[in-house]
Amino acid sequence: RRPSKDRPFGDVIRSHPTPATERRIAEHPSLKPQEFLRKLVRGSLPLGKGVVLDPFAGSGSTLAAANAVGYESLGVERDPAYVQLADRSIPLLEKVPVKSED
Repeated sequence: RRPSKDRPFGDVIRSHPTPATERRIAEHPSLKPQEFLRKLVRGSLPLGKGVVLDPFAGSGSTLAAANAVGYESLGVERDPAYVQLADRSIPLLEKVPVKSED
């Protein structure tokens, strides 16, 4: 699987702590950086095809990453507080600019 037509998906995905700007959007204990999640989504699905299913959606950060790179997404979350958080967070997180999506 290639994240772009010109570049293969590597063995190592570099990441960093979640930026404060993203933490302000979605206060969740296991929030992952959008840059990292977008790389994972692009590396896991065929170019332009597929649906991301997150059975433990939490803040919705994985769903936001999928939406941001052009995939459909479906989340499941049993905690009503996190359902509300995801509803608020997804539209904001998917618009977060990241350094690189390759």
